[in-house]
Amino acid sequence: MLALKLHHIGIVVQNINESLGEISNFLSFESTSLPTLVGSQKVNICFLKTNSVYIELIEPAEPDSPIISFVKETKCNLIELVGPKNN
Repeated sequence: MLALKLHHIGIVVQNINESLGEISNFLSFESTSLPTLVGSQKVNICFLKTNSVYIELIEPAEPDSPIISFVKETKCNLIELVGPKNN
C-alpha cells in the first residue's frame, strides 16, 4: 500500500486572525507564521506547523480575489493537499 505523505493542507477562511483563535481551541501548533500577502493571487496566507504537516490558512485580501469565486463555484473551502516537493 502506498503511503501518502503531506506537506500542507490549504484551507480558505474569511479572516485569518479569527480562524487562528478558533482552530487553536482544537489543535496546538509548534509554530505559526505571520500572515503574508501573495499579491498575484490577492490573498493573505498563514502557515501553522503541527507535528508532521502544515496547515495553510488562505484569506481573500481583496473583494475580487480569485479565491472568492472558486469557493462560490465549488462550495469547497479545502483547496489543496500538497505532498513533499522533489528537489
